[in-house]
Amino acid sequence: MTETIEIGKRETMVEAVAKALITYIATNNLRGGDQLPSERELVEMVGVSRLPLREALCILKGLGIVESRHGKGVFVRDLDVSTIFGMLSPLLRTQAQVEMPDIVEVRALLEASIAERAAAHRTEESLDVLRACLDGMRANLMDIQTFIDHDMAFHQELAKATSNPIFHVFMASITDLLREVQAKYPDKREYRETSIRYHEDILEAVQKQEGERARSVMEAHIREVGDRIWQESEGLARGEA
Repeated sequence: MTETIEIGKRETMVEAVAKALITYIATNNLRGGDQLPSERELVEMVGVSRLPLREALCILKGLGIVESRHGKGVFVRDLDVSTIFGMLSPLLRTQAQVEMPDIVEVRALLEASIAERAAAHRTEESLDVLRACLDGMRANLMDIQTFIDHDMAFHQELAKATSNPIFHVFMASITDLLREVQAKYPDKREYRETSIRYHEDILEAVQKQEGERARSVMEAHIREVGDRIWQESEGLARGEA
């Protein structure tokens, strides 16, 4: 019997065309609102029939990379990479077997740097958004889900305030993961009140451009969250109320 050698998954024609179109958009520096060549031109450029081309375009539409405008053609969309990562984060958790300690460890390293850099690069506009997020946390102290929404928005805005878009992308990739895991653990008013105090201190440090202090407070905040969730999870494992 002849021995077989596994060569892995082969790329389909549609997948290859989709990648080629993404490469074309990137290498030609196409931005939101720019139009792709006509279907006839794309068929000639890619060297495939209309069917795989249309299927590849459907993939790009599903990813939010392009959109069709009736009677006009296909256009590049304004791409919000952070939103795409956010949508994929539940899959990341299940398929990559991401657990809460993993998320806390990444947050401690990543968000401490974000807070420090945000203190150096924040603008009055970003401070206004951070204040609004904090006000939302205070106003919704007893509404857990809305409170968490404003909490997550605060951390996302900090990432934006760094002026480095990669920080925002990284935060988006773990924010929904964190939201999903948080919902599985008990919550108390005192925890939310403690969180507000941490956010107040972080905002003050960022406003005053005290980078080292912003980093220190953020590290303390993430450690407190991690310790609390670990203690709660241990209590649940023991059957405690």
